[in-house]
Amino acid sequence: MSSSRSRPLALITGASSGIGATFAERLARDGYDLILVARRRDRLEALAARLRDEAGAEAEPLAADLADAEALSQVEAQVAGDERLALLVNNAGFG
Repeated sequence: MSSSRSRPLALITGASSGIGATFAERLARDGYDLILVARRRDRLEALAARLRDEAGAEAEPLAADLADAEALSQVEAQVAGDERLALLVNNAGFG
């Protein structure tokens, strides 16, 4: 995600439902752009589209199972060097 906008960026894991989705909704309304991480791409894409429409936030869905080292590396690469990254909501569960 690369934006010329000056909105801060939040990375939310476990964003596809429950507490993670609620954090995403609130942060979008509070002026954050978002990177939404969870395993369910379909839910992430639906949430991202809704947050773009309702809150005007940039919302990038990133499907990843953070228990997988390669997927975790992809998430790290996505945010590396992004100076707008201001907040991490680490809400991903594991079993």
